Amino acid sequence: MSRRVLASLKVEGVRNLAAQEVRLDSRIVVVSGDNAQGKSALLEAAYMLATTRSFRTRDPRQAIGWDEDRLTVWGRVQAGETSPPLTLVLSRGRGRGDRRLLVGECEVKLADYLGVLPALAMTGDSSRSIAGSPKERRRYIDRGTAAARPEHLLDLSRYRRALSERNALLRQEAADEAFEPWEELLAGLGEAIRRRREEEIAAWQAGVGEQADLFPEAGRMRLAYRGTGSGELREELSRRRQEDRRVGATATGPHRDDFLLEIDGHSLWTFGSAGQLRSALAATTLAQAARVRQCRSSAEPLLILDDLDSDLDTQRLGGLLEAAAGHGQVLAATCKPGLPFPSHVLHLAVREGKVSVRKDV
Repeated sequence: MSRRVLASLKVEGVRNLAAQEVRLDSRIVVVSGDNAQGKSALLEAAYMLATTRSFRTRDPRQAIGWDEDRLTVWGRVQAGETSPPLTLVLSRGRGRGDRRLLVGECEVKLADYLGVLPALAMTGDSSRSIAGSPKERRRYIDRGTAAARPEHLLDLSRYRRALSERNALLRQEAADEAFEPWEELLAGLGEAIRRRREEEIAAWQAGVGEQADLFPEAGRMRLAYRGTGSGELREELSRRRQEDRRVGATATGPHRDDFLLEIDGHSLWTFGSAGQLRSALAATTLAQAARVRQCRSSAEPLLILDDLDSDLDTQRLGGLLEAAAGHGQVLAATCKPGLPFPSHVLHLAVREGKVSVRKDV
């Protein structure tokens, strides 16, 4: 398999970044600079190009610059021979905005676009938010699952639409027969989502043990999926319908499930230190990257590591970069340019939204 890299990235209208093209043709790219200069925005643009979503916010329109009506991200992917460029155009509009996706000069549907460049993200903020929020844990599972199996995002989108319809019927006090088609659709999609999540978490469990040299606690980690309800989802939806009517919302399904992460039987969400959380999620993200390579023989992931130096010691930082680069291209950001990085790193600096190659390393 050819080594795949995002060779260059062009941005316009992305947060505080100046309109520019940035060369990224290296296996490891480290972006440094002070806070609020545009480091995370550059990483966010690359992640949005790959996935159409942001790792910083649920609403991708928030990445559009204050005085801009839209953002455009263009990227050239290279794997042996140069592939057609990818283009994401996102405008302010209803819902989550108006979006155009292009591969080369051809506008394509989401299902065709997502298969080109898988991406995974790990940030300092995400470690803390995942620990405190089942919703963020579900997002973490779904991002990792979708990187390996792009059809997962499409099922999630259909599931959310069906869930919205059922919740509307609950609030309208609709007759029972009105629920039947929506609950059948919801159950079919929900079971597929749960099954895929469970399969991916089992694969990650097998992979985290391989990270024990870098993260010793990885050998003692247990990952598990915890579903709501006690039976088939179709039966649960029917059985709980009257109770759901009282609250006006659906209380069971993959939108209420959770992801468990334990060391020696203790929940890291409750008892883990910041360093333990970061190490555990780093080991899990590496396992996710290995899973992407296993599921998608023609693709390697782009690994986004924002706040690289957050809650990890210097020795583990270098080891994390090298290990991540063994699975795909790494795009990392730090406020500490003096950290001891591997010699083959491409160093970029960001100042007031403008990106340049660092000459002092």
